Amino acid sequence: MFVEEISMVRYKEPVRPEEIEHIVVYRREDEYAGWPFNGGFWHFGDGELLVGFNRNKCPYKTLDDVRHSQIQLGGGQLVVMRSKDGGYTWPLEELKVVVRSKAELRSKILHYPPERSPLPKPKPADFSNPDVAMAVETPLGRERGPTAYFITRDRGRTWEGPHLLYSSVFETLQARPSYVLRPDGVLLWFLQGTRWDEFRRGDKIREPEGRPLIFASTDGAVTWNFLAYITPPLSEPPKICPHPAILPDGRIVVALRNLWPDFRFHWTEVYVSEDGGLTWRFLSRVNEWGAPASLLVLRDGRLLCTYGYRVPPYGVRAKISDDGGETWGREIILRDDGGSPDLGYPRTALLPDGRVIAVYYFNKANDVVDCNGGVRHIAATIFEVPY
Repeated sequence: MFVEEISMVRYKEPVRPEEIEHIVVYRREDEYAGWPFNGGFWHFGDGELLVGFNRNKCPYKTLDDVRHSQIQLGGGQLVVMRSKDGGYTWPLEELKVVVRSKAELRSKILHYPPERSPLPKPKPADFSNPDVAMAVETPLGRERGPTAYFITRDRGRTWEGPHLLYSSVFETLQARPSYVLRPDGVLLWFLQGTRWDEFRRGDKIREPEGRPLIFASTDGAVTWNFLAYITPPLSEPPKICPHPAILPDGRIVVALRNLWPDFRFHWTEVYVSEDGGLTWRFLSRVNEWGAPASLLVLRDGRLLCTYGYRVPPYGVRAKISDDGGETWGREIILRDDGGSPDLGYPRTALLPDGRVIAVYYFNKANDVVDCNGGVRHIAATIFEVPY
């Protein structure tokens, strides 16, 4: 008599790192600071880090005060802040304003035809140089038109630009500093956008923030050309916020945010390309809830995915894959002391000793301020991966 062996799914409880430390990067009681995922995060070497984020004045009196469009427009700024000791301290004198006013920049972009744009033309940059980086005018979501980007050659101390990212094919282009340099020197920029023909037939109603795609540059970010789409048109739900990583074997993976109607229940999926970004296929769903997510290749080649956790208990979580993103290990709780879903948008970097630093925006449950959560501020967590 043969007994058929039945395999069973084994569910494992989340785990917490044994070595972990939380740090306040930037907090002002009368300001809203948010979205490092949009602003960028760079490790230039030897523990010198730079994080970008948005900030604006915020009285925290009514729910309208913390509305995201209210924060980004008007006096909304893109700023960068530096740490020289691996993320433990972030001196205020290291803060630099990159975009003085989002509204002012948008008016320059939308007022002029692209061929007569007053924005300066970029000069070639060598992105194999670790001192070179690219920042982007952070997106509002449902805006129109081209976007602008900036280049630094000195670790973010000075920025060239804004430069116009434009394609006559696209009605809208939205971008974040989510890019990778292929080993052959081609720079791949992971964006989202809506073509003019898609706009005219009404696709933007179903994909309001566009479709994830790739632009490529072979001349150091001077010119950009469409390369490929990551997902089919009109995916359900729509997918946004691409964040890439190149695996040790050369495959490129990208995390995508699934734009479910209720932002608290967005989740992360991973897609993979085995031909340098030309074609893509679905690889895995990372989590139950949590997006947008950042991908980071660890020293041992495994893949770390970090995301905000916008259901109670609010916080920041992560998972690790040891097979390039096909399957994922136990969920790692980095924080669960958030005061509301208005948090997350992490970026991560690998420190010289192998530990990981995650930067994100946060509000604490025990804050003296209570405006659908506490004061929105930039925080960091340094931890050793627990498995």
